[in-house]
Formats: sequence, structure tokens, C-alpha cells
Amino acid sequence: MKNMSNYPISIFLITLFFALGCNKSDEEVIGKWIIGTWNVDRYIQQDYEDGLVTSESESTDQGSIVFRDNGTGTDIGGNFNGSDFTYENTETKLILTAGQTITEYVVESFSTSEFVFSITTPSGTDKSIELWYMSR
Repeated sequence: MKNMSNYPISIFLITLFFALGCNKSDEEVIGKWIIGTWNVDRYIQQDYEDGLVTSESESTDQGSIVFRDNGTGTDIGGNFNGSDFTYENTETKLILTAGQTITEYVVESFSTSEFVFSITTPSGTDKSIELWYMSR
């Protein structure tokens, strides 16, 4: 019975160990879920002048993009600056380097099956927004 008094403490410590060990940062999680092949389902470009949409174009089925676990990827029929690239990603950013061009995209939303990212290009009081909608 003497050992039973340590039982609640042992259970608490084991539970704490697993909880802390399994708690991954968002950056670690996004680094794992992005790996694989993503279909580019939709691409939208919106142009704004003085805060109003002046034009919008949309295309569907833009190919696919492969993200490898070594930080490299391949654009298969998509809209990027080359077919091969390197990437870095965090919870809020996707940074692609294709050749000498580095482009920083904003992660709008993500899950293990859907991924949306964008880029905004300002031009004085005007701007252009590009959105990529991807799925597995």
C-alpha cells in the first residue's frame, strides 16, 4: 500500500510528459502537412483601383504542385516562376524561391486537405491580389 500513495503523482507526470511531447508548434505542424502533391483547383486574380474591384479573372484546374520534405518542390502546370523551386513555410507565410526570384505568399487557410495562399502586389493606391486554392 505504500507504493499506492505515489500512484497519482506518477500518473500526473506521465500525462504531463505525453502532453508536452505531443504538443507541436504550428510551424512544425505546417511543415509536415504541406509535404505531398497539391492540386491547384482555382486561381483568382483581382485588380483594384481606389479600393474597388476593376477586373477579376478566374481559372480552374491549374495543374499541381509537389512539396518535398527536403524543402524543394516542382510546379506541374501551375503559375509559379519556374517548374522547380525551394520553399520555406510557417503558420502565416509560404516563401518560394525559383531561380533568383523569391516570392513571399500569405497563408490564408490550411488543413491537411485544403490550402489557400495569396499575394498582394501594391501599385500606388491600386493593388492586385492573387489567390491559389489547393486540395489533395
